[in-house]
Amino acid sequence: MLDVTKGTFEKEVLKNGKPVLVDFWAPWCVPCRIVGPVLDRLSKEYTSKLKFTKLNVDDNQEIAAKHDVRGIPCIIVFSNGKEAERIIGAYPEETLRKKIDLALSKA
Repeated sequence: MLDVTKGTFEKEVLKNGKPVLVDFWAPWCVPCRIVGPVLDRLSKEYTSKLKFTKLNVDDNQEIAAKHDVRGIPCIIVFSNGKEAERIIGAYPEETLRKKIDLALSKA
């Protein structure tokens, strides 16, 4: 998964040609550390359909606030620069897969 920051968010996420998943997380967040490896596995499965990125909310508070991220883990799928789906909380792999499929159907 690609780390995005305030400096790369617009290019890598908002202006990307295909849908982009952003995992808003922090190192101290236990549920985030549980979801991270699941997203790593899913990123290999969805390589041709979806770009997977992550953004550390502690280091990029302005971006998190701009996208109204109030709790983590928060996963947002962007399509054409706009939010297509928001997944809040830690879920098992199969549930995340279903939610990602739903987001891609909207993209």
